[in-house]
Amino acid sequence: MRIFAAAGLVAVLALGGGFMLLGRGPSEPSAAPVIKPLHPVKKHPAAAKKAPLAAKKAKPKAKVVAKPKAKPAPKPKPKHVPAVIDGMPSALALALRGGSVVVAALYAPGSSVDELARAEAQAGARAAGVPFVALDVTSERVAAPLTSLLTGGASAADRVLDDPAVLVFKSPKTLFVRLSGWNDRDTVAQAVANALSAQ
Repeated sequence: MRIFAAAGLVAVLALGGGFMLLGRGPSEPSAAPVIKPLHPVKKHPAAAKKAPLAAKKAKPKAKVVAKPKAKPAPKPKPKHVPAVIDGMPSALALALRGGSVVVAALYAPGSSVDELARAEAQAGARAAGVPFVALDVTSERVAAPLTSLLTGGASAADRVLDDPAVLVFKSPKTLFVRLSGWNDRDTVAQAVANALSAQ
């Protein structure tokens, strides 16, 4: 009987101890104590910079082989075009070499009316399929040879360089008709058609 009593006592103690352990749960770890150095050590900036360099050196980079640059082709020198060819402004003379009829618009830069008249003359020439030349009457290089060319005009009005105006020339260098002031593209195209049919 004593043996059973002792065994029961041991069992009760064991169960009680187990419940106590289970009731506490896991114990929290205590924080590690902070250790202060006796002699503080300063970090050197050079040592901090060397670490990234060592990391960069560890990764070898592929070498890029630079291709030799091709030398740009030399720009062709523009051919000098004289201001006057065959007694005419060079632009007009070259245009008459390329077509039997040429439309020339007289204009002064900065004039909005002249710009509109020039645009209509160009559109009329394009519609008729003939070359177009814009002549700046304020330029001495254009005005002087054009005045000489027009001295043989049929009327006094044909010999004046008033702007805006449209001149229709026939090859080699004959003034066929002068349209003074602003003219629409249809009027210019009709003047070209008349010049072509008169050949």
